[in-house]
Amino acid sequence: MSASLARPGAGGLQGELAAMVRAHAWLIGLVLAHVVIVSGVAICLGDPNRISLSLYGPVFTLAIPVLGVAFLVGHAAYVMLFVRPDRLCRTIIDDLRTTYLTRRRLMNAVPIIVLLPLFNAACTSLKAMIPLIHPYDWDATFADWDAWLHFGVPPWQILQPVLGHPFMSGIANIVYCFWFFGLAGSWFWQAFALRDQRLRMQFFVAYILCFVLLGNLAATWLASGGPCYYGRIVQGPDVYAPLMQYLRDASQHSPIIWSVGLQDMLWNNYVSGGTTIGAGISAMPSMHVAGAMLFALLGWRTHRLLGILLSVNVALILVATVHLAWHYALDGYIAVLGTLAIWWATGAVIGRDGTVQRR
Repeated sequence: MSASLARPGAGGLQGELAAMVRAHAWLIGLVLAHVVIVSGVAICLGDPNRISLSLYGPVFTLAIPVLGVAFLVGHAAYVMLFVRPDRLCRTIIDDLRTTYLTRRRLMNAVPIIVLLPLFNAACTSLKAMIPLIHPYDWDATFADWDAWLHFGVPPWQILQPVLGHPFMSGIANIVYCFWFFGLAGSWFWQAFALRDQRLRMQFFVAYILCFVLLGNLAATWLASGGPCYYGRIVQGPDVYAPLMQYLRDASQHSPIIWSVGLQDMLWNNYVSGGTTIGAGISAMPSMHVAGAMLFALLGWRTHRLLGILLSVNVALILVATVHLAWHYALDGYIAVLGTLAIWWATGAVIGRDGTVQRR
């Protein structure tokens, strides 16, 4: 299949709408297929209320205008500080009207704005259903493998001499949570991007496949709660009790170490069986690291410096997930390898016009 986004005037508005749908046909198909499958799983489990497709609607309804205003302010500041035209307001308005707020650019973003809330809701719903499909029985194994990979020492103990202080743990918490801003920024940037349709489509197809194959399928097959829930899931001594005690103590001294409270909230949600934004417990593989890896791959295709900075971000997030007891280090390693494989595979089948090519 090959279809490019129509240029303004090519068949009028109806032609542009048809071209927009054709250009996003694979994305539309992947998202709808996943929604149907997740709905079917919920029905088979006897609890169709487990899936809520409107879960992220309010988030996107708020995020899109906020990010839009942030872009407009940032663009105006850039023009004012670096371009310095004689007629500042006129230049900014003309630039927005002819380049950024065109009908073609806005229409190109519509499928992403519609599809992502549905897709994220389906992924979260299935993540919350993991314990109904497969018990959390991999934690002891992953803990053993984690220590074996690091010469018999649990990775968190290796990090503790450097990060074992409330100030450093607070920095790790900020790094971990900043991921959400990177995710929202990447969505917004690529949703409205026109310059490289192949890169844009590769990013979104890879994003969908990462969360389906890694965040849902692999997470169900390798069901694990992570170090923070080790003592609640695995019978016997809690090998992560010293780390959790440190984090609880540190959170009393630093208000920005809110991971412990968030972990408790997710556990309570798991016990009650609710499905809310971000619900579900799953450690392997780390979707925080997978998402950061996607940002880095996008960065490398955009600018070398951006690629370097976002690659450093991958390492920082992996370290933060281990120190804050969200993940075993192995979760991050598998996420990096899985994301690289998915990125390569999507790049191999997406053509220059941004559509998936038939072989």
